Amino acid sequence: MSAARATDRGPRRPPRLWRAGLVAAAALLPAAAPLALADAVDTSRPHTVVVGAPRGFAPSERVDARRTGRSAARLPFPARESWRRQLRGGIDAAPLADERGDLILTLTVPEVVKLGADGRERWRVRIGDSAPLAPAVLTSDGTVAMITSAGLAVGLTPAGSVRFAVPLGLRGRDADVTPLALDDGGLVAAAGRSLVELAADGSVRARADIPERATGALLAGPEGTLVTTESGAVLTWRPPSAPRRLGSLGGLPRRGAALADARTLLAVVDGRRLVALDLPTGTTGVRLGSALGALDGPPAIGAGGVAVVLAASGLLVGVDPSGNEALRGVLDRPPPASPADAGASGLLGPLDAKPSPPVVVDRAGRIGFARAGGRAGVVEADGNVSIAAERLCSTPVAVVPAGEERMAIACRDGTVVMLAR
Repeated sequence: MSAARATDRGPRRPPRLWRAGLVAAAALLPAAAPLALADAVDTSRPHTVVVGAPRGFAPSERVDARRTGRSAARLPFPARESWRRQLRGGIDAAPLADERGDLILTLTVPEVVKLGADGRERWRVRIGDSAPLAPAVLTSDGTVAMITSAGLAVGLTPAGSVRFAVPLGLRGRDADVTPLALDDGGLVAAAGRSLVELAADGSVRARADIPERATGALLAGPEGTLVTTESGAVLTWRPPSAPRRLGSLGGLPRRGAALADARTLLAVVDGRRLVALDLPTGTTGVRLGSALGALDGPPAIGAGGVAVVLAASGLLVGVDPSGNEALRGVLDRPPPASPADAGASGLLGPLDAKPSPPVVVDRAGRIGFARAGGRAGVVEADGNVSIAAERLCSTPVAVVPAGEERMAIACRDGTVVMLAR
């Protein structure tokens, strides 16, 4: 229908007045757009968006967006206890360490705590009635972002005030996958079979469904966000495109994966094999087999692409990109067969058969560890071991670089210990 015929259904408007109305409507569009998107934008003041990689010694679980577990700061050697705090509330998720070395911890109660580099509590914030099931993440502007078990995306400022709290329309009890901070200040979250991308202000800007449940942690990949699933499938997602399958790891990467380089994804699969997936071709290869027994993943990626994993037996192993063994060390010794053998075999303590937190590495080749039984310390590149404590706490859940020659260990009972040189 032409514009001339449309005007026949009502009073005619003088052409000059009609053109003036169009100009006025066009002028109002910029002001109306924020309202149409339901964003609270104050157009009277400038709005700054901080972009770039999040800053900090450990701005995300496994240190960085590629989940390498590799620290830019040196780990302490010898490692000694610097301070210890007992928090009210348990800890199931890895803490974050910001650029000052302060620690941010999400608790098993709906509270978030910041500890200063000296161990003093800076602030404690309640985030509603539900705690996060997965670790939090620092975004580009320093926001502490997390997804609660109620399906709420919560962002806290570095000072502890609430920056945003946005319902995502997800099953919160499925939100046990570590979110990913994007370089543009946004965030990607996963819950069950759903992916959600958030802008820096917490508003939802993209959604996608995937064929099966996501697991582990989201990673920054060469073509978008990498997603691992319960069957071992690996997907990549960059809105507005739909998620695309790249290949399969061949089993469950329960604790997630690590991006060793631009094309290689590494994961401990089914708790027994270290598997490499070549992202461009979708081909897989086993770098470390099941002969070592249960492995604690994901691996830490050291210099030269050496992947370091710790076996439940206490054996520390590193393999290079060709699958050759690059390092091997024993952190535990089995209990002595007789009292006469106790002096030699008890040097590093008894065997820990339960899962331990994944190790971290630094630029000098040092490896930080905490065993399931509470033994913690640092291994030098030449194999020398510094044991900070035989029983630091009952159940360590994470090892985190927290500054130059500083390493924090968080424990399930709420204990936080800082190791330093």
